[in-house]
Amino acid sequence: MGHVIAIRPPAPTPWYRQFWPWFLIAVPGLSVVASIAMLVVAVRHADSLVRDDYYRAGLAINRDFALERAAAARHLGATLRDDAARQELTLDLRGDAIDPGSQLTLLLAHPTDAARDRTLTLRFADGAFRAPLATALHGAWNAVLSPAGGGWRLAARIDFDAPTPPRMGAGSAGGPPAPPPLP
Repeated sequence: MGHVIAIRPPAPTPWYRQFWPWFLIAVPGLSVVASIAMLVVAVRHADSLVRDDYYRAGLAINRDFALERAAAARHLGATLRDDAARQELTLDLRGDAIDPGSQLTLLLAHPTDAARDRTLTLRFADGAFRAPLATALHGAWNAVLSPAGGGWRLAARIDFDAPTPPRMGAGSAGGPPAPPPLP
């Protein structure tokens, strides 16, 4: 008679030594880790494009148009020059009723990074309005120019890297459209 050989199946490997359980655990685990990383990035680099006082800013739009109309009535225009050698910004203002003794305020708002926004006070010296600069200006900015006491306003999107000096107001190219006339 022949011998009967019993074939035993191989012993099953424990679950922690198999690929598929670890794969199925890794997918949601990596999703949790990625979500936490994105939360940290969102909290540390909050989006600052929306103003906290957006309602009041919206109500002030008509007043801003009146200031821009006042600048247009005076035929005001400005040319900006960033003089890196002298570390200053020079503004040539032309138009009617310009007071060289006045101070001008230039708000330069960066389109995407509020931390880079600058407010410069320009004073008249050597035939132009000038303000010191700590660093040279590069790229596109939203610019608003007004006298310290108010009365008019020039606003434009300007680019300091353009081949020609940035211009605002009368005769400028690429500035904002003229405000609508009052009824």
